[in-house]
Order: sequence, then C-alpha cells, then structure tokens
Amino acid sequence: MSFLDTLRQGTDSTATRVLLGLVAVAFIVGIGGRNRNSRSEIYAVVDGQAITKSEFDQTMRMAARQSGKNLSDSERNALAGDVLEMLIVQEVLLQQASDLNIGVSDGEIARMLKAQPNFQKDGKFDQQTYEHELRDRGYSADRFEELQRRDMLLQKVQEIAQAGVTVTEAEVRAAWEARSTAYDLQYVRLPMLAFLDDVPVTDADRDAFIAANKDAIKKRYDEAFEQNYNLPKRYTLSEIVLRTDTAGADKAATKLKADEIAAKAAAASSFGAQQAEATFAELARTYSEDLTASSGGNMGQRAPAQLDPVLVTAADAAGIGKVSPAVETGRGYEIILVKAIDDAHVVPLEEAEKDIAAAMIRESKVADLQRAYAAKIVEAWTATHEVPRELTEAKKLAVDETGEFALDARDVPGLGAQPTLRAALAGAKVGDVLPLPFENKGTLFVVSLAKRMDPAPEDYAVQGAAIRGALLAERQRDFFEQWKTALVAEAGVTRNVNFKGDGQATELE
Repeated sequence: MSFLDTLRQGTDSTATRVLLGLVAVAFIVGIGGRNRNSRSEIYAVVDGQAITKSEFDQTMRMAARQSGKNLSDSERNALAGDVLEMLIVQEVLLQQASDLNIGVSDGEIARMLKAQPNFQKDGKFDQQTYEHELRDRGYSADRFEELQRRDMLLQKVQEIAQAGVTVTEAEVRAAWEARSTAYDLQYVRLPMLAFLDDVPVTDADRDAFIAANKDAIKKRYDEAFEQNYNLPKRYTLSEIVLRTDTAGADKAATKLKADEIAAKAAAASSFGAQQAEATFAELARTYSEDLTASSGGNMGQRAPAQLDPVLVTAADAAGIGKVSPAVETGRGYEIILVKAIDDAHVVPLEEAEKDIAAAMIRESKVADLQRAYAAKIVEAWTATHEVPRELTEAKKLAVDETGEFALDARDVPGLGAQPTLRAALAGAKVGDVLPLPFENKGTLFVVSLAKRMDPAPEDYAVQGAAIRGALLAERQRDFFEQWKTALVAEAGVTRNVNFKGDGQATELE
C-alpha cells in the first residue's frame, strides 16, 4: 500500500500545516538561474535538485513584502527559515508531478490566459493588452507563461492527491447533528481564588518551603516586581462628587453647595479620625453623585496615575486625616477625605518571600479542595435536580447559563474550549448533572444540561449537501498537508544553510 493510500484511510487526523500563507508565493517564484557550480550559491538540495540563493532571495523579497510590515531581525530570521522550507516543499511536489507524469499543455496555458480579465479588451483576449500588462509586471511573455505552467502543475498535483479523499454519509450526518443541535447549559463556576484561603499553611510549612525553593520564590518575585513590589506613592481616599458635566447643571449653585458640604466635613475632622470618617461617609451617601456614594465615598487605595491630577494636588495639600476644599475636576466639584498617604517604596524579597511561599503552597494544594467541593455540588445537584444554593452561596460561587450553542462552536460560551465536555454532552439527557467537573485555566465548572434542541430530520436533506462540501474540503486540505509533510520526510533533502541575524544565510557546520 502506498503512503498516499495509507493517508487516505486516516485523513481525519489533524495535519501539520506546512508553511501556511507562503505557498502562494512559491507558485510564482522563478524557475531559472540555478547555479550548481558554487556550493555557497546552493541553499538546499532535494533529491539532486538544487535550490539556489537567487531563487531563495527572490522568494524572500516577495514574502517580506507580503508581510506588510517592517520585520525585526528575529522575525526576518524566522521568515527566512520558512521560505527555505516552502521552496523545499515546492521542489518535492514538482518532482512528484514528474513521477506521476503530470504535465500542462500549451493549450491549457492558452485557455488560462484567454480567461484572465486583465488580458481582455471588450470581453476578449487582446495581445497588446496582454503584453502591456506583462511589461507593467516586469515579465517577458516566455517567463510569465512558464511561471503559470508551474502554478497549474502544482495545482494539478494537489487535485490528484486529493481526488481519493472521501467522507462517509455517517460522517456528514454526525457533522450536521453537531452543527444543528443546540444546547443550553447551567453551570457553577469554582475559581481557584475562592478556595486559596482554605488551604492551611503553618509557619513550619512555609519556612521549609522557603528553604527548599529559593530560586522559584525569587522568580515569582521578579515576575511580579513591577505590579506588586515596586510600589508607587499611594493615596487612600474617600470622595464626594457633585456633577457639573450633565445637561442643565448650574455650575455656580453647585460650587456653593460643594463648599457647604466641604465645610461640614472639615469641621468633623477636628474631632478625630473616627468622627471625620463617619461624618464624611454620611455626607457622601446623602449628597455624592458618584457610584461610590453607596459605600460612603470610599475610593480605596489609588496610585497617582489612577487619579485626576487635581485630586493628587488636593490630597497632598490637605494631608492625612484632613478634608480638602471643593476642587473642580472634569466631572464637577469634588471633596476628598485623605485617610492615608503611603510613599513610594520597594518591598524587598526578604520581606515578600513569606507571602510568596504561602501563596505557592496554597496554589499547589488548592486543586484538591476545589475538586472535593465540586463533588459535593454534583452530588447535591443530582439528588435534588436544583442548584444547591447553600453550597454556592457559602463560597460566593457564580451560577450562570451558556445560552444556546452548537457542539461545533469554537468555544462553549463562558467555559472556553471543552472537548471533554462536548463528548459528554452527546450522550447526556436534559436535566443530567455531568459527573465530572470541567476545567479551564484553573477554574472548575460543574455543568448540567438545561436544554437540548434537536434539529428537524427533514432539514438534513436541505443542509446535508453544504455540510458535505465543507467537510470534504476540510478533509482534503488536511490530507494534502499530511501528504506534503510525508513527501518531504521521504525525500533526500540536504540543507546547506542556517539563518542568523536579519535573515542572513550561514553554512551549516
């Protein structure tokens, strides 16, 4: 059995994509000018056929232009390697065409040229238009027609290779059902963060971990340095906002009102921090027109870059424990209570390592707690056919629905790519709680099939043909990529160069 036959029996496997996006370039590369006299001019040899520097350079220029951007040295270096591999694939296919006695006749070339709109005048092929078009492209007629012959030859090779690829009726029907059956899932999300604090970490555990994992802790510290340990100056503030950026706002009246509120808040600050915060919170709930009003104006801790510069200046001028006067910002008039100001500083590794070690220990053990809690939810949900709210609310776990989706969707809405879940749904009944939790990036999901909408059988007669065509085209593409990969692997290929620095070639040692 030939390799071609072997592959056709297993064309449903995922193919290795060979030089995607560059094959089109290969089809229009020149075929002349190969120098077989100088080794430095030969970049690769495929079963005795040389791929030359001039051929590579021409293709590389075209590929670089098609990228549409200025390539960095590393990008150009990677592209150069891809271009050489693409030329090797093309040479292997041309040799395969010769082995299979595939050719392109002059008549085929003529028919192709006559069908090109760019070479026509008044709907018919025109020789002068053809020659003018070629001059604009920088080709002679002989050169251009030989390039087209190669293009058509390669296309024929692909068509012959794909001719034996088929899809069965059962495969088409399965694909139709996957596309046309709609599912709606209800699920509970169990994020890692909800369980980290439940992992016990003793001082002895932490100290032993630090002693044994110095390098890992240092790496974690370095990765999070800018975000967590190189701390900018920070302000802990509460705010009262009176808006003037809304239609019909009376700016002067708003300013008077803001000044009155600021005076009340400032008077309370003379009775100490506790009284100042209580009074300011009450004023914020009563008067503030910002979303923070419900929390007494609490803004939390902010870096200067997160604040309007006017507020930064006002906070520095007021000082810790004090209330600023009403200041004007782009939103209106704002009054702030300065609860704390922390100067910029760096948290050293020695200070951070205990927290880092504890976090790493918790992360290494949290999965067991997640899965144990997920099992409780599965058991309770299965027994009652209702989401166990006492379990979800105890850990503040979100309960959600996917909405309708089909199994051939790229992702399950809200859950991401879930191949195991897709397989489980195929045999599930409405109301079933799937027995195992599903995972995506550290979050577990307990899932129940809320709805299943099956397609009407009579629709298959209408939709099946289109699905057959799409499935066959995909199978043929996959098969052709596998076949090219196999041909290259079986060919006698010698690569004479590496690419180092700006795509420059250097001889292999």
